[in-house]
Amino acid sequence: MVKGQPVLATFWRRFFAYIFDSAFLSFLILAPLVHPFEDGFSGSSLSESFSALFDSHYILLTLIIAFFVLLYWSVLECWLGQTLGKMIFGISVEGTKKKPLSYLQTLIRNIPKISFVLLFFDTLYMLLKKNNRRFFEVLSDSQVVAEVEHE
Repeated sequence: MVKGQPVLATFWRRFFAYIFDSAFLSFLILAPLVHPFEDGFSGSSLSESFSALFDSHYILLTLIIAFFVLLYWSVLECWLGQTLGKMIFGISVEGTKKKPLSYLQTLIRNIPKISFVLLFFDTLYMLLKKNNRRFFEVLSDSQVVAEVEHE
């Protein structure tokens, strides 16, 4: 470690912080939104359940969930530099250019979190490049760092 250089957070700390944040969003914030739509998925056949996926209510629910996901991660990272999961696992987000993160930066870095496919490829980029930064973090000039205890 070079003095003055940030210590990038490990994959596993990031992974567990993400799992915590996802569980928090699912149980405390998004579950109440899904409840009114549950009747649309109680079809007796597979084709009825599949057709419910293209129902306008399901599409609206998906957009609302995507909005809350982006809002949660982007606002907390912009204002506090970390989400609840990042706080628990001792990591935070910062800009690579020694400036405070803007809301646009945090929004760009969190776009993949609204789609499992995007997040998979974004994370795969990080693992293949071995630079501990996802592609959308590179685009947004941001990085996740470990909180270092000073001696």
